[in-house]
Amino acid sequence: MRNDRSPLRGGRRSATLAAYALLALATPCQPGVAASPVDRQPLDTTSGWRAAPLRLSLEDAVALGLRDNRAIRSARLARIAQKFDLVVANRHFVPRVDILTGGETRRDDGATATSTSVSPTMRWRSPTGATVAASWSRVADSRYGGDFETRSLTVSQPLMKGAGFTIAGAPVQQARLQEIINQLALKATFSDTITAIILAYRSLVQAQRQVDLADASLQRTVALVETSRLLIDAGRMAAADIVQAQSRQAIQRVALSQARQQQTSAQLTLLRLLALDLQTSVVVDTSQPTSHQSLDISELSAGALANRMDVLALEHALEQARLTLTVASNARLWDLSLYGSIQHQRTPDIAGPAGRASSQMVGLQLNIPFGDFSLRQSELRAQINVRTAALQLEELRQAVVAQVQDAAQSVEADWQQLELARQARTLTRQALDIAHDKLKAGRASNFEVLSIEADLRAADIQALTAEITYLNALTLLDQLTGRTVETWKIDFAGD
Repeated sequence: MRNDRSPLRGGRRSATLAAYALLALATPCQPGVAASPVDRQPLDTTSGWRAAPLRLSLEDAVALGLRDNRAIRSARLARIAQKFDLVVANRHFVPRVDILTGGETRRDDGATATSTSVSPTMRWRSPTGATVAASWSRVADSRYGGDFETRSLTVSQPLMKGAGFTIAGAPVQQARLQEIINQLALKATFSDTITAIILAYRSLVQAQRQVDLADASLQRTVALVETSRLLIDAGRMAAADIVQAQSRQAIQRVALSQARQQQTSAQLTLLRLLALDLQTSVVVDTSQPTSHQSLDISELSAGALANRMDVLALEHALEQARLTLTVASNARLWDLSLYGSIQHQRTPDIAGPAGRASSQMVGLQLNIPFGDFSLRQSELRAQINVRTAALQLEELRQAVVAQVQDAAQSVEADWQQLELARQARTLTRQALDIAHDKLKAGRASNFEVLSIEADLRAADIQALTAEITYLNALTLLDQLTGRTVETWKIDFAGD
């Protein structure tokens, strides 16, 4: 796999993107914050775009997307609740305390009596499956001139159903696995969004360069019309021959208008992904060269299986299914529990030691379910879910390898097409130069020049399309191998 982050790259990318990434993580877009330089740009009322264009490199576009893209912001909001779900699950073995208190006033047969009570209770789930309950209650009643006090401790340890660290800790483990899946889902959102921004950016690059190509073609046609007039004035060309050049000039003006419309559409798509003002005029960098990237298909396939978010998520989902099956199988066991309790009571109406009472108890309880097919039903569903998840994982892994191999081969084919398109463009330009020289010397017709001019226009578009296709193929290959986030050095420490 290549070490560069994108075929459209600059030497300062790491420092630039790192600074923007810190900005994206530290300063989310909030209402009431001072307007950015983009928002403060005055509008050009004649064109509808902002008067000062916003110049964006690919790194700038990705950084803005990480900060302001609505899909990413929504995913971050969802992570707030998901993180708290894990906090709640991790408190599964933390003791819980409830305090019940109250007071009342009664009037019986003309006598008024008041009473108050307080009763704290502590419950604790042990990692072995045991449950521990400790309570203390105190009731003060004016009729008895003293307090009723009760203290108790109860312990119940299952020996079959519900026993063991695995079964008792299953809710916590399930929550931790789900947290990993949630993190992978967020990472996938980042990957998909970054890829969409890159593709939209390159679409704008292509549209902007098509405008330049259309304008250059128009200027060549304008020059040809002027040359034709000079030749007509010199008596070396028939006056009717200029009509072809003038017709082509009109066609080129239409093509330029269409190219500008495509640029506007591509610009709006990028602005929407970056959550910028749709009236912003964007100028992208079209000068960076494209170079060939060597690929190792076996290395790419192995990396995809190790890094793809959907593969990793399904692997953890399979772990969840297996844990659910373990719990369902355990639920079919007999409910055999060892329990014990200690209780102390004190009453106010009996003086001396006789007003106190204590009791201790130890017992063994067995509950054997008969005729409850719901337990077998749960186990059967869990078994099917495990097998289904395993099959889905196997299918996904094979699909990933096939996708990566196909994408890698497409990248190589796209590069070969790009080289051929560049060669064709170079040769066509040479042919056009030769045709112009012949035309000036009177050895070529206007029609011949116009034909080669049309060929050059097609060759320019073909070379541009091949270049953008190759770059996009590399970007999609990055996404298929699950390395988009790592390529752009996105830090998930806080997510």
